[in-house]
Amino acid sequence: MARTANTMESLEERQVGQQLDEVEARLVDQLAGRAEITEERVRSIVRVIRERFANARIRSFLPILVERAARRELGV
Repeated sequence: MARTANTMESLEERQVGQQLDEVEARLVDQLAGRAEITEERVRSIVRVIRERFANARIRSFLPILVERAARRELGV
């Protein structure tokens, strides 16, 4: 039973990680034309915000929380 729980947690973690990668890519694409917002800046901000939530117990809402925080930080 423990192995099944670990497998489920691992699957969820991979899914959340993929969703967070998609958030980053979406922000980079959406903000590509803005001279004041470079791709490097977007990626850096997303990375810092992801690190803030690294120890979050409930991870299913991380993509939306990270995206909102990044948009707020970027002023968009």
